[in-house]
Amino acid sequence: MGIDKLPEILTTKQLAEFLQISDQTVKRAIKSGKLKAFKVGKDWRIEKEAVIEWIDK
Repeated sequence: MGIDKLPEILTTKQLAEFLQISDQTVKRAIKSGKLKAFKVGKDWRIEKEAVIEWIDK
């Protein structure tokens, strides 16, 4: 699946599965400010554009 097939908003778990990394790696990137995300309740959500920016860096 290519990045163009990703939904516009992803959970940390969806992104981790797509990139084949751990959920904790995604959360560490968010907490360090390297990956832009926002909270919905207790859960993080990431916009596809933020994923593209993060991968490009």
